[in-house]
Amino acid sequence: MKDYLRYEDFGAKGDGITDDFASIIACHNAANESGIPVKTDPDATYYIGGCGESAIIKTDVDFGTSKFIINDIKLEDIKSYVFVIASDNQHFDPEIKTLKKGQKHIDMPKKGRFFVKVFNDERLIFIRKGLNKNIGTATTDCFTVDENGSIFPTVDWDYPTVTRATAVSIDDKPITVRGGIFTTIANREESFYNYHHRGFIVKRSNVTISDMTHYVEGEGDHGAPYHGFIRTKYAVNVTIRNCLLTARFIYRTASKIPGKDVPMGSYDLSFDSSIDVRCENIRQTIDITDSRYWGIYTSNFCKNLSLVNCSLSRFDAHQGVSNVYIKDCEFGHQAMNLIGFGEAVIENTVIRANSAINLRSDYGAIWDGTVTMRNCKLIPNSKSASIISTRNRGDHDFGYICTMPHTVDIRGFVLDDSGIGGADNFTVLSAYDPEYSEGKPYAYVPVNTLSICGITTVSGTAVTPLGSDEQYKGTTVNILEE
Repeated sequence: MKDYLRYEDFGAKGDGITDDFASIIACHNAANESGIPVKTDPDATYYIGGCGESAIIKTDVDFGTSKFIINDIKLEDIKSYVFVIASDNQHFDPEIKTLKKGQKHIDMPKKGRFFVKVFNDERLIFIRKGLNKNIGTATTDCFTVDENGSIFPTVDWDYPTVTRATAVSIDDKPITVRGGIFTTIANREESFYNYHHRGFIVKRSNVTISDMTHYVEGEGDHGAPYHGFIRTKYAVNVTIRNCLLTARFIYRTASKIPGKDVPMGSYDLSFDSSIDVRCENIRQTIDITDSRYWGIYTSNFCKNLSLVNCSLSRFDAHQGVSNVYIKDCEFGHQAMNLIGFGEAVIENTVIRANSAINLRSDYGAIWDGTVTMRNCKLIPNSKSASIISTRNRGDHDFGYICTMPHTVDIRGFVLDDSGIGGADNFTVLSAYDPEYSEGKPYAYVPVNTLSICGITTVSGTAVTPLGSDEQYKGTTVNILEE
């Protein structure tokens, strides 16, 4: 038996002109059947056209220094990923009648370790406000269940009814996909929300993607958005490390409000309903402060996301994340956007924006948990800045009670305002309602306790803990000794 298979074994030319995708698909199919790795020619350039199929990866892959041209100008299916990192495990639909917030145990009909996704279609949450307003989405959670029925992480919502659920066995054998220099020739479709699903999608557990490079060429004055060159869905324990990725142009399209347009998000990293996803040493080819390009990172319905030693235009939790750990990172013009639950821990991180953390107003600025920051720095580009920026007018039903973090603990924070000649206004927590009054129908719940220590500005501008005494009248502020 061979140690590995090559695309050339199945007819690939690797000349950058011939469409090699049929050979690529055939090679991975054979590798999956025999259970052996795939290794590519380090000097080859593989051209991939608009075929609507996907190459299924179930074994280790070493792309090395091989180049790939992915031409998205004319596609048979915009929702067809080029590579699908998949599992042989089959989904099944367990009967789960109810769940409680914080629940830690469940009886599963099968024994083993499972990823579980549950829904309550009778309660809508994340009812978005603003230019992209919508009617919300079904209440949903994802978690793992071990052989003893223990749930991890715990459940985020109460489920008086679980209307549907799906489960899949967690893969014990890891898969590693490394290397490769990929260039996407960008689509030239009309600019509206017809998201293109190209690149890689991880649909199994215990996967590492490393040492991969992705460039984008051919972007013009219009184009359709992308879901992400690397995406995960229904995955547990995924690590993405030592990769160089590319942010994409911001295109605009009509919003849900007549007469107004809206910028469309387009991503290179996208995580959906996944648990324990780690990004380590990820960089982008585009300057992280260049506002012509959208933020490179997004997530929905995930738990336990971590970023270490990454330099990206933003981190974003779109429709909720449970637990975030960020260390030794740098973020650009779109900062860190949080919506969700649990613990957010940020250490030794630099943010080049006007706020370090933005609690997204379009989802009610909810963080039902705690925020801890240690030894971070904010480099703003305007005279007004805040560590945590938040906005909620108390006039919209998002499908849940909107609360700021219960506790915020910030120590060793520097506002580097030297580039703007000194800040005029620097707050730890911004005011959240420009038309504040008591008794609003969906009143925002402010921070319970703010603890701060060693917060300084380069210019000597005074630090104001709270952007409004009236709005934070129930907040306890602890100014601690260094």
